[in-house]
Amino acid sequence: MRVLIDAAFFAGPEAEGLAFLHLFALARDGRHVLLTAPPFGPDGPREVLDWLADLPEVCCRQVRPILEQGVRTASGLPAEAVGIRVVAGTSSDWPAGRLCLQDALRLLQTPLGVMVENRRADWRFLLALAPPVQRDQLQRAFDDGWLEILHAGGLGEMKAWLEELLVQPFTSSSRAARLLRLWVMFDRDADPADRRQPSPACIAMKALCESAPARPWPLGHYRLGRRAIENYLPEAALRRWQSDKSGAEGTKRRKVVDALCRLRRDQPGAARQYNMKSGLLSDLSPAIRKDVEEKARRIQDADLDPLFHGLSDTDRDALAKGFGTHISNYLEHASEPDFRREFERDRALGEPDRETILNTLFVRL
Repeated sequence: MRVLIDAAFFAGPEAEGLAFLHLFALARDGRHVLLTAPPFGPDGPREVLDWLADLPEVCCRQVRPILEQGVRTASGLPAEAVGIRVVAGTSSDWPAGRLCLQDALRLLQTPLGVMVENRRADWRFLLALAPPVQRDQLQRAFDDGWLEILHAGGLGEMKAWLEELLVQPFTSSSRAARLLRLWVMFDRDADPADRRQPSPACIAMKALCESAPARPWPLGHYRLGRRAIENYLPEAALRRWQSDKSGAEGTKRRKVVDALCRLRRDQPGAARQYNMKSGLLSDLSPAIRKDVEEKARRIQDADLDPLFHGLSDTDRDALAKGFGTHISNYLEHASEPDFRREFERDRALGEPDRETILNTLFVRL
């Protein structure tokens, strides 16, 4: 995060306390970028140079490089990079991003919270989404405590949690810091009345994210373009799942993967909305599902949402029960090139690419 400090602040009483030095400690490892106004340099600002001169020599040797690094880094920051201004006094204007020292420290110490429906599975997806360099950056940010995964336990709980944060969001520094240090990702799901459309709950969640205050910066969020993270599993990862069993079970798994690959080739819209975990059977109405199960009969076109009409009997049978609840584990076996190709396959008009999605996260990190 970009942190701007007016030169006059360095001449005030708050610049003499330990809390102000803490600000520099938080930027020492590159997590945040400290800048002065006017910009720091050998010839000024005078208030900053005088402040440095009054520091103990050992302290000055550690602080000066942080200011110099800020100047070098600033030109490379993306235009969307978020930032605050540290102001004197004890009150903050959160919507304007003008924070007193105490609130600035609270915000800068708060890790970026990545709010997801499922902690383990969605973290795997994010790592798979990132190219190698950014993947390493994400993992390092997680390991160093700059980023934390906030497990919401489903879309309903995620929405309730975010609604709580959005009720008078700037009434306390803790609430404000949590909201401003937040990035949200959630599934597209599917509307039971029309599987081509996102679910009503997903639509409501997206509207809630977009209703968050736009100042000092909007809430970063991403709604999947496909039904769930499992729908992005490349064929190679699915073949790994297939090969983990042999005999009759291995043959059964091969048929499921073959059927999905044909669905992706011939009916990509249906493949994007297929229920990877539980299959076609789980999307049937309760009455039809009961009839299918009690009569042990095949699923027919008439049983299905129109999106899935036209499948062969063989493929309907293979796709009836899906890949199981743990199929997302195989994201770990998705190579970056394979995942990239699958992510870009039939990407809908207007859907963000990987770079755009990740940038909304990294500019807040």
